[in-house]
Amino acid sequence: MNVSVTGGGGFIGGLLLEALSARGDSVRWLSRRSMNQSVPGCTVGNLVDDSDSLDGFVADCEVVYHCAGELKSPELMYDLHVNGTANLLAAVQRQIARTGRPVHWVQLSSTGAYGALSQRSIIDESFRPSPEGDYEVTKTISDALVEAFAKCEPLFSYTIVRPSIVIGERMPNRSFFQLANMVRRKLFFYIGDRNTNRSTYVHVNDVVRALIACGNDPRARGNTFLLSSDCRQVELIHAMASYAGVPAPRMGMPEGLLRWLLRCVPASIKLPLTLERIDALTKKGGYDTGHIQRVLDFRFERPLPRCIADVLSGEVQAGTNEKSEQA
Repeated sequence: MNVSVTGGGGFIGGLLLEALSARGDSVRWLSRRSMNQSVPGCTVGNLVDDSDSLDGFVADCEVVYHCAGELKSPELMYDLHVNGTANLLAAVQRQIARTGRPVHWVQLSSTGAYGALSQRSIIDESFRPSPEGDYEVTKTISDALVEAFAKCEPLFSYTIVRPSIVIGERMPNRSFFQLANMVRRKLFFYIGDRNTNRSTYVHVNDVVRALIACGNDPRARGNTFLLSSDCRQVELIHAMASYAGVPAPRMGMPEGLLRWLLRCVPASIKLPLTLERIDALTKKGGYDTGHIQRVLDFRFERPLPRCIADVLSGEVQAGTNEKSEQA
């Protein structure tokens, strides 16, 4: 199968490239600069520029995996997520007009489209999007562009995949490893009711498997799928403690008291614990992933908390390799 992948230099996109290549697919991927990667087929181009590079990038492709994303710079998010998606859709439209052949689009989105998870509700695909941050808002607009294009182009189909926090050895977000380090150093304490706090993560290998399934299974067309391997927070923390060889944490603090204390601290004093971090550590809601399991018979191969040892051992190895390269 001829496939085109945006975001191939990223955390999820890079692993997707490797998996597609291992399947025997003919892979073409887009990068803003020439990169020395193990997977050939790099097209140097820019999604923000509606240039000839995008026409070459999607030429003769059967599936587009749109995984490009900007995580750090809010000023770049609209250009990449919205304008970049519009430009790529225009290139796909020209490809369809030129060949008369269908194209399927797999969109990597985010559960952030539904807003913050601070309440007890269990979110599924029936919930209306309610994004809050720059990243979430612009990614949700990107999703809407894809859905709108499918309504006017009969040879175009799509699937939207919305994972929660994606974990893996090379993930750019370090908060998961910081949490594990707090447990290892015996500094972690529960906030509020430890029995109702939930953790919402998904292993990157399961995300890659879901993306490939959505690109190849006709049953995925026209669907939006949530992807999260939720568990009770106490189960996650116990798994981290077990891996580190330390006793499971037992100490807890009242949530209301901690929030009051943080509000009393002057803004000029920076603390490791913030109100946003408390929100993340005390969420009661979660994500219902029954839809992808029913439609595609999808099963998580690395569910929480069973994958914790693999993730943390990989992080140790990655850190060792980085030190060796620097030396």
